[in-house]
Amino acid sequence: MRRIHFAILLASTSFIIAGCANKKEKASKPIIMVSIQPLKYFVDRIADSTIQVKVMVPPGSSPEMFEPTPRQMAELSQAKAYFAIGLLDFEMGMQQKLADNAQFKYVNLSQGVDLIKGECHHEHGDEDAEGHHHAVDPHIWMSTVNAKVMANSIVKNLTMLFPDKEKVFSENLSSFLQEIDSIDQAIRSIVEKSGRKSFIIYHPALSYFARDFGLTQLSIEHEGKSPSAKGVMEVVEHCRNEGITTILSQSQFDTHNSQTIANEIGGTVIKVDPLQENWANSMIHIANAIAGNRK
Repeated sequence: MRRIHFAILLASTSFIIAGCANKKEKASKPIIMVSIQPLKYFVDRIADSTIQVKVMVPPGSSPEMFEPTPRQMAELSQAKAYFAIGLLDFEMGMQQKLADNAQFKYVNLSQGVDLIKGECHHEHGDEDAEGHHHAVDPHIWMSTVNAKVMANSIVKNLTMLFPDKEKVFSENLSSFLQEIDSIDQAIRSIVEKSGRKSFIIYHPALSYFARDFGLTQLSIEHEGKSPSAKGVMEVVEHCRNEGITTILSQSQFDTHNSQTIANEIGGTVIKVDPLQENWANSMIHIANAIAGNRK
């Protein structure tokens, strides 16, 4: 019996020691902060296990309504760099302060991207009826073309921070660019087979995606506000004319209007999440949703 107890104790102790060792190893890695989950996917693909990546905006949250907590700001002070979309409201409030810190590297990943001009509005509720608007569409990561630009920028800046890892970053970049090409080809195949030329989405988060693949994006909301009855019927009419039977709706937004339209056309609402960490899966899922594939 004592031998059994000793064996259990030994196994438990070994597990605890291993757990502590893993935590110590993780804690010893340099920290890079990123603004949203998809950027973690990008940095992880390039840095592999050489750094620890932490994300500002937690899963399921909207960047438009997000404000960093004191704890996150404390974590940020321990990071080597912050990789930002550079166009999100909360980032723009932090940008100057972070950029002025000589001990900290602020990387704006929108630099070098062919930005889509125009207004992208976001309504935050009654207390902010006007909503926020952007001079350009901030959803730059929803594009295979932009992903390559951003990946190259990530490698350039990681190499400046960790020159001894240049070979690792370069090799991982090559693999990631091949992955992006494969995703691009898969999406083109899905879209071409479907014959779709346009799609309906509640919030216009796929302008760059639409540009990449020759599609027209039509949003249900208008300037960050819910559609009028007339607006709903216009969308319904477009769906009927184009043979569209699926409505895309993001997890961060109410689905009531999307479901109303789907009911009118005898269609269905498919949830998409441009903010999920697994960028590759998200891109393919969106392509299938646009094509009307129930995947």
